[in-house]
Amino acid sequence: MGKKPNRVTRKMVNDALRARGRDENLREDDGFFYFAGGEAVNWLTSSVMVKKISDLTLEQWLNTFDSLLERDKQLRKQMAATTVAKSSSRSKK
Repeated sequence: MGKKPNRVTRKMVNDALRARGRDENLREDDGFFYFAGGEAVNWLTSSVMVKKISDLTLEQWLNTFDSLLERDKQLRKQMAATTVAKSSSRSKK
């Protein structure tokens, strides 16, 4: 028989984030999980809509974290570009 993979826990996810030098941590709410602390406090979205932590593997949790981090950076870049475009069009009037 093959070895059953370890069941994912919040401690495992949070320890893996710490090992990457991150200040964020995974928290649980009623029916979903979210990343909090560190840069995540300012993210536009930090929620992961899964009912159980075991719905994702440790690798999937870390990939989800990376995706949320990257999505926030992209959204902020777009918002900044929009703000600059609007202010430069106003100054031309």
